[in-house]
Amino acid sequence: MRISRARNRRAGSSVDPAALRLVLGVGRSGTTWIANVLAHTDTPCRFFSEPLFHLKPSLEFQETGDHTAIDFKTRLPARHPLLSAYVALTARPFERDMLAVPTVLEQDDLDWTFCLVKEVHSLLAAPGILRAWKTPTVFVLRDPIYVIDSLFAAQTPDTIYLDHEVRAVQQDGFLNDVMPRRSSSVKLLFEAARGEAERKRKIIQKLLCVHLVQTMFQVVANDYPFTAVLWYEDCCDAPADNLRSAAATLSIPWTRGNDEFLAATTAGNSTPADPYSIFRDPAAQRSRPFAFLRADEVDQCKAWLGRLRAG
Repeated sequence: MRISRARNRRAGSSVDPAALRLVLGVGRSGTTWIANVLAHTDTPCRFFSEPLFHLKPSLEFQETGDHTAIDFKTRLPARHPLLSAYVALTARPFERDMLAVPTVLEQDDLDWTFCLVKEVHSLLAAPGILRAWKTPTVFVLRDPIYVIDSLFAAQTPDTIYLDHEVRAVQQDGFLNDVMPRRSSSVKLLFEAARGEAERKRKIIQKLLCVHLVQTMFQVVANDYPFTAVLWYEDCCDAPADNLRSAAATLSIPWTRGNDEFLAATTAGNSTPADPYSIFRDPAAQRSRPFAFLRADEVDQCKAWLGRLRAG
């Protein structure tokens, strides 16, 4: 527990896990846009965007690939490194030398009242975090086909992101909690995917993984009344209504700052070549042309998801 003790010692007695507010979702599902809109409340706040990957000392859940990737956890001991990492983010004052990339602390208002953290890493431990702290959380979901298309278009099929999760969601502990009646069929689908050519294998494995992680979010949200599921597509259809609802879940006051920033992000002034821009026309994003997947691959993805959902 070396990492845990080091963070607690530096944070001292000024940490406050009750101040945490989480926006969690698989990368490329719309978490950046949603969290940034919420952070623009006129209420003083602290806002981190994906800090876990950049903490010092680093979280070393894996020796290779994404070191923050973690197995499915429904319970976490009080001194678990992930809990220690999250609680350290609430320290007053926060020591920026704990971050390898200081800019992930995007906002640190004086006398902030809540600490908003947007994360796409260590997602499979979300049930353990919520059990430990009852942290208000919004889970962001998106059509898995668009998630995979956006992920591979931005990071190529060689991305390390979700490599460990692909294996973790096939484990009995995860499946027995999330899809208990479909455990065998899920394993058979992954086994079939392993026999495909490399490009198709990577697409299908991570497609299935995204669907399963998002299914976990829905299961967890059903168990905890202080959480909510927010579909990216619904936010595209009715941004103000859905993002106001998300703010209410997190007890974040919706103010003129939120309205103004939301209007700016939905005005359609994006740089087309920037896959990470949050300034887009949401109506166009709802069913935009695919950037990476070919038409035949989209059809194949639909077929594989159909098999997964049918059990």
